[in-house]
Formats: sequence, structure tokens, C-alpha cells
Amino acid sequence: MSRVTNEASKKRMLSGTALMLAAMVIVSGCNSNSSSNSNSSSNGNSKGNANGNAAASPDGSQEAAESASQGSEAAAPEDTGGETKDFVKLSWYMPKPIDNMKDQEAVEAEANKIIKDKINAELHLNLIDNAGWEDKMKLISAAGEPYDIVFSTYSSNRISDNVQKGALLPLDDLLKKYGQNILAKVDPRAWKAVTYNGKIMAIPAQTPYSPAGAHVFKKDLVEKYNFDYKSVKSIQDLEPFLAEIKKNEPDMIPLLATANGTASGVTLYDYTTISPGISYSEKDGTIVKILDVPQNKANYQTINDFYKKGYIAKDAAIKTDYLAEAKSGKYAVMRDSGGYTEDGSKSTATYGFQTVETLSGYPTISTNSMTSAATAISATSKNPERAMMLLNLIWGDKYLLNTLAYGVEGKNYTVKSGTVKDDAPTIEATSGSEQTWAIWHNWLGPLWDQWDSNWNSTAALEAMKKNNDNGKASGILGFIFNPEPVKNEIAQVSAIQKESNPILTTGSMPDFEKYYTDLQKRLDDAGMDKILAEAQKQFDAWKASDS
Repeated sequence: MSRVTNEASKKRMLSGTALMLAAMVIVSGCNSNSSSNSNSSSNGNSKGNANGNAAASPDGSQEAAESASQGSEAAAPEDTGGETKDFVKLSWYMPKPIDNMKDQEAVEAEANKIIKDKINAELHLNLIDNAGWEDKMKLISAAGEPYDIVFSTYSSNRISDNVQKGALLPLDDLLKKYGQNILAKVDPRAWKAVTYNGKIMAIPAQTPYSPAGAHVFKKDLVEKYNFDYKSVKSIQDLEPFLAEIKKNEPDMIPLLATANGTASGVTLYDYTTISPGISYSEKDGTIVKILDVPQNKANYQTINDFYKKGYIAKDAAIKTDYLAEAKSGKYAVMRDSGGYTEDGSKSTATYGFQTVETLSGYPTISTNSMTSAATAISATSKNPERAMMLLNLIWGDKYLLNTLAYGVEGKNYTVKSGTVKDDAPTIEATSGSEQTWAIWHNWLGPLWDQWDSNWNSTAALEAMKKNNDNGKASGILGFIFNPEPVKNEIAQVSAIQKESNPILTTGSMPDFEKYYTDLQKRLDDAGMDKILAEAQKQFDAWKASDS
């Protein structure tokens, strides 16, 4: 996936809490305008991608869509002339990508030289701690606080929730007038995933649509115990190695799992999430409750078994920062945080120590994966035109993009070849404990414009893009579930999941069978069957509209 955990969402964000991490590498108001703002799963704008065909661009121009899908060069921005006469300050909210962020003032000063010169504006980033991110944005929305730009995805500060609250601004007209670079580079298929009742409500990032999952091992331990890590095909296959670590390495924790991060191998790649707890089976085309899937239960039962054997930290359920735990170096087995690389280079760069990896699987390309990173403009913005100009500038100016992502030369990265004013330098960004600045490129938008680096080589980026172009599409690609008819049930289910997910993902329950069965009953009592029925109803209507 990009540097996604995190080039992640942190993401990726997959079921329950895993979704947040994949989206984030990597975690996911007051008056509701739901009837006019929530997207309709049966209207034509939520269709058209199940067969992989490119959709038209937001302005309806098929030529523009085809140009974008062929990777054409970004169009030159319009001359905004008098529209930028007055100097404005722009604010951008997003989760804090790393804990140790210390160089924001220097990074903003360098970026604002370009922003001031090009659009007579200044940017300030509001970076919110992950633990308080969702609640902070809810408070801001409820208070009607003015701000300009926000990170809003299918799982983190969710697009659908914000649309229902009327918290986001429709972007169609702004994109037509000021978004030429964006329109030229966004995958045309992805616009469907951010379109609600015919209106574009966010800008989908360039991001891996089918991000591979992997088991990650500390290289020194694999070599020490001569473990055939490439033989691991499931979470159950990890046990011999975990047992060895538990027996012989008293200072190591065999397997990493946290309250908001599943262990490697738990995710079911052949199920695509529709709503919390409700998924589409790519195998047989049915919509199911994910806890009812036998393999899902078996995986969580394995996690519980591992917990009881001491392979997982006893306090895992209260640990909330998966990335920080992984970087500590005290775990033998983790999962990838930003994309699988066969040689382990991705996780090595992310975690700051030598790793090896083995593939656990590829999910299908889904509506969710196309919106694992997205950017929206607030309905409370006092300068939405300038906000769109800024986003368009980032999509067109590689130096600005990479400055916001990597930081300042000599402080946050060093140049290995070329120069940063060229189109294709190679750099070495700080990593591990020395890293004091990072914003994952797909949180900003154009991932493919990333400089060649230890985060992602140019070859890795090209491989990601090729995988996007050729990846297997989900059977429900383009289907967007409208939660409005069952919003109360979803709220109740989500509240239960918020409480239960840390226990499920860490296996920290004394009696697995009782806990799992009771949880299924609690969710059913909260309205899970009603949500399932509504999802089935909308899915059937969506399929019929394409027949």
C-alpha cells in the first residue's frame, strides 16, 4: 500500500478495527441533511464500475476521463488572477501520522513559500492525536467551527457520516473551475465512490486499491531460529515460531496485536465490508454477517488461544497505537504497515529495524479501498475556492507535495541523487526513532508523484499503480450502501463493536465460545438482522438497475 499504514490509513484500516488501519497504514455534527445528502445505492451514479469500465470525469467529459486513466500529464492550473487578490489562511485537519511530530513550523514555512507565491494563501495543519481524532472532528462539526480541508475516508471521520450531517461541501463546480490537475490524475473509476446523490463530496487519493497484506518478522529472530517464514500461509501457521520465541526470548513478545490493530493473518481478503459487521462474500456473491463466517470465528479463536499461551501482551487490549508498538522492536511478528515488499524493505523502512515478510493475501478492489484516503472541503470553509486551489496545487507541484510529506531537506531527509527541484530525485528520509516528520502521500492526494525514496522506490510505486490498473474488482465495486434507513441500528451496532473489537482483536476474553456467542446475540438484538436486510434490499436494487 503506499507508506500507508500507513500510506494509511494507517487504512487500511478488513473487519472492524482492521479497517481503520488500512485506511489510515494503516485507523477511518448536528442537523442531518440525510434525505438530500446521503448517497443512493439505486441511482445511476453509484453504478458503472462492477465491470471495471472507466467512469466519466466529474464534468461529464469522457475525453477527460480517458486522459486521466491513461496517466496524462496534469493540466496547467487556471490563471486565478484577481480571485487570489486577498491573502487568506487555510486550515487542514488530519490524524497525526506519527507520534513524534516536531518540525511542523519548519515544514509549513517551506511549503508556504510556494503557497503564498502561487495562490496568495497560507496553510496550517491541525494534526490530531489518533486516540482523539474521531471525537475531535465530531465536536468541531457539531459546533459548526469554521475550517477548510479535512481527511475523511470510508472508515476514518467517514465521508458518509459527514455527508449526512451536511458537514462537507459538494465539489463539482470547484473541481471544474480550479481542479484541472486533480481531474487529470484521479482514477476515473474512483469518482463513483465519493459521489452522493449525484454530487462529488471528496477527492479520492491515488492509493493502492488492492493493498497486499503480509506477515512481518524480525529478521534476526528468523535467522536465529532458522524459521521458514515463507511457509506461513495462515495465522495458524505462525504457532511454531511464536512458541519458540515465547520459550527462548523472555524480553520479546511473540505477536503484535492492539486494541485497534489485528494481528497478521486475521483479515478475510475474500469478504468486502458493506457496513460494520456486514460483508459481501466474493466467493458466492452473498451478503453475510461477518461474525457468522466460520473462518472468521476460527481466526479469532486462534488469537484467543495465542493470548492464553502468552504469545500476545497481557495488556494488548489497552494499547491503541499499533505503529508505535511495532517500532519499539519488542515484537517478533507483526503485520505490514504500508504495503508488502518481498524483500521486507517496506516494513524495514517503516519500523526502523531489519524485517522479512511473506504475503498473506490481496483484497479485491472495492468502493471502500478506493476511498481509504480522501480529502474533503468543509461546508464551514470561508474560502472554499482557495482551498480547492491549494489541493490542485499539491496535485500539480511535486516539490510542494513532497515537502509536505517528507519535510525539509537536511532536517527530515537527505538527497542521494539529483536535486529536489528536479522531477526525479532519490532521497533518504529519516525513519524509526529519528523520524520527526511524515505525512503519507496519499493523505495529501497524489501518491504516484512521490519522490523515489526509502519509503517507496519508483519501482514499487509503478508496481502499485500496475496492480491498481489490473487488480481484481469486487463484485460490488461501485455499490455504495446508504445507511440512512438503519442509522439507529448502525449506531447501536457500532457502539457494541467499539467495546468488543479490542477484546476480539487481542483475544483477551476468558471464555472464547461464550464471549463470541454472546456478542453475536448482542449485535442481533441491536439490529444486525435489520441492517443485513436493508443491505440486501439495496444490493438487489443496485444489481437490477444494471441488468
